Amino acid sequence: MKKLIIVILLSTSFSAFADEKMDLVLQMLQVTEAKKNHELVIDSYITNFSKNPAMDNDQFKNYFRQAMSWDALIDPMTKIYMESYTTEELQALVDFFGSPIGQSFIKKSPEVNQKSVAVMSENIQKAMSTLQGQQ
Repeated sequence: MKKLIIVILLSTSFSAFADEKMDLVLQMLQVTEAKKNHELVIDSYITNFSKNPAMDNDQFKNYFRQAMSWDALIDPMTKIYMESYTTEELQALVDFFGSPIGQSFIKKSPEVNQKSVAVMSENIQKAMSTLQGQQ
């Protein structure tokens, strides 16, 4: 009977710990405006991919949007955050991103992400052209 009670107490503790971590991950995603920034990044990729005639069509754009959507990625991304960060680290991230410097970082992130995506997309296009030329 003692073992059963210990198992129940431990599972309840682990569940509460997991819930706390999940709450912190969700807080971090909210304070960082992760969904909004994610959607801007997807739009940037689509804009840059559209420069390639093979990808400049509604079928590709719709598939890419669906495959890379927030709803498609939120569960695995949340799991990654929960596995990668401790409760203390998540709390520190929430605190940082809630601070004036953290908010400045968040406000500038869309522009930084857009410029980064443009550079990466250009390199992807060059790689694809090179690969197509070798065939």
